[in-house]
Amino acid sequence: MELILQIFFDSLLLAGLLAVGALGFTLVWGVLNVLNLMYPAFIMGGAYLSYWLWSLGFDYLLTIPITIAVMFCIGWLIQRYLIDYVMNGPHALGITLTYGVNLIVVGLALYYFTATDRSIIVPEYLAGFVELWGIKVPYVRIATTAIALVLTGSAWWFFDKTEYGAAIRATRLDQEAAQLVGIKIRTIFNLTTAISAALAGAMGTLIVLVFSASPYTGDHFFLQIITVTVLGGLGSIIGPLLGAALVGIAISTTSHLIGVTYGVLVGALIVLIVLAVRPKGLLGRRFYEA
Repeated sequence: MELILQIFFDSLLLAGLLAVGALGFTLVWGVLNVLNLMYPAFIMGGAYLSYWLWSLGFDYLLTIPITIAVMFCIGWLIQRYLIDYVMNGPHALGITLTYGVNLIVVGLALYYFTATDRSIIVPEYLAGFVELWGIKVPYVRIATTAIALVLTGSAWWFFDKTEYGAAIRATRLDQEAAQLVGIKIRTIFNLTTAISAALAGAMGTLIVLVFSASPYTGDHFFLQIITVTVLGGLGSIIGPLLGAALVGIAISTTSHLIGVTYGVLVGALIVLIVLAVRPKGLLGRRFYEA
């Protein structure tokens, strides 16, 4: 019973982190049709930015909105002055550009910060734990999961209930039709990448709260994010959430029963099985299957 509860709480934490990351990643892929391999750099950037602010004396939880705002601006600028120029070219060009930028950013991080993992001292109000049915759940993990769920819910509300969210969904469905009704799709592209970077930065901040920061923080979670995105399917906001839940359960269960090494492998096997039966993913739409 205790093992089942431990797996449940670990799955909830991992699913929350992956949901935030996958939602940001699927935005750029679904709206701009660009496979943004720069995304791990956004995650790492958020992690180091929050760590740096914490080292300056900021309360760590207060660094989260600051990091989100900074990464939002960085994402907007990157879209405006970098990705915009390769969107209409071959897909390989966008992949090469974003992957190259990611390599440069990781290399710079290795040079300035070295490969040493950097951890924070958890604030005193998050240092304890609560005991639930014989399982000790640290406050910091509860807070991390809660923040991840709030961010995911806020993103869902934005896309579903606001005018800009409707414009993003319209652009994702048909760019030409969106232009015909007066939507400025270049602004929507900038906004989409900015939100994507902000969510990636938030994920990086939450990762440091529970784990640590390193130049490879983003790359470590990126394969799981792709797994979640493909499993959930493009064209759906709920898809990444469902994919994150399934992958979180699979990885946590495998890690506890067999070992951490096999966790990602099991997630990949689940994706292969699902895609063999349903190529568009669990909740993907046929429009995006191509």
